[in-house]
Amino acid sequence: MISSATATLWSTVKDGRTVNQDRAGASTDRFAIADGASDSARAEVWAEILVEAYVREHIEPWDTAELPRLRHRWRDEVHRPTLPWHSKQKLNLGGATTFLGVRLAPDHACYDVTAIGDSCLFHFRREQLVAAGPVDGHGRFGRKPCTIRSRFDDPDVFRKSLWRFTIPYQRGDVLILATDALSKYLLRAHEQDRKVDMAEHLATEESFTRWVVDARAHDGLDNDDTTICVVRL
Repeated sequence: MISSATATLWSTVKDGRTVNQDRAGASTDRFAIADGASDSARAEVWAEILVEAYVREHIEPWDTAELPRLRHRWRDEVHRPTLPWHSKQKLNLGGATTFLGVRLAPDHACYDVTAIGDSCLFHFRREQLVAAGPVDGHGRFGRKPCTIRSRFDDPDVFRKSLWRFTIPYQRGDVLILATDALSKYLLRAHEQDRKVDMAEHLATEESFTRWVVDARAHDGLDNDDTTICVVRL
């Protein structure tokens, strides 16, 4: 069976910032988002590398056999001989990003989901939430989520915190992949038994951005890079 899923991806940068460190990607059966850590170096490049590897190359970035090659790719892309010394020094920090990937298995009517950190999955069926994670409450978000790092000397402790499940789905179900600010917002709304209909804000990137700006100003959405991938199954 060929997957008939469709995906909508939009992202809005943090107010006051010019570089969006979130990335998202989609193919016919793979979907991913990554949220680069602002206190790391060239996190947006690292996030892009991991998303593209997962979606386009079918590489799992947590795989011990694949991660070194992805780290080499980041290093080759960001290191330039003409960079000033202070930029080269910052690159020693390496990039860091959370990651959430979904792989559909339509022949079995299920999907595999893997998450590192606090970008979250929400699985809806007829507007009812049937699965969510890896964070299970809006008060559980912190300042230092688990991340995948581009440094070769990183101990890769994130593997101990992998959130991995195989979950069945039905035709018509909707999956939302969201970075932390939006995930926290959606979890709070669910805990308050308050419906948030994202569909009406997804027609264009401009309409999504307008909603994000308004929600930041009036409805408690944290001011951070905000990215969504909506998968209709």
